[in-house]
Amino acid sequence: MVEKEVVVNSDAGIHARPAMMIVREAMKYPCDITLIKDNVEADGKSIMSVLGLAIISGSRLVIRADGEGAPELVDYIIKLIENDFRI
Repeated sequence: MVEKEVVVNSDAGIHARPAMMIVREAMKYPCDITLIKDNVEADGKSIMSVLGLAIISGSRLVIRADGEGAPELVDYIIKLIENDFRI
C-alpha cells in the first residue's frame, strides 16, 4: 500500500474536469485507489465519489492505493494536483 498527502492549491479546487482526469488515470491501473479528505473516503475510480468530497482550494488530501501500479498512480495523481492539473 502507498499513501501520500497533498494540498490542493488550485483556485477552483477539484471540480468536474480535474476529477475526471483523476478517474480516467485511475481506471488505467488494476489497483484500488482512495482519496481521503477530513477522514471521508472516496473511490478514486468513481467521478461521483470524488466530487462528493467537495474538494476546495487548501484542502488536504491523502491519496492511498493498493495493488499493482500503486506507486506510479499515486505519484501521477500527486503530480496532477501539484501542477494544477496541467500535465
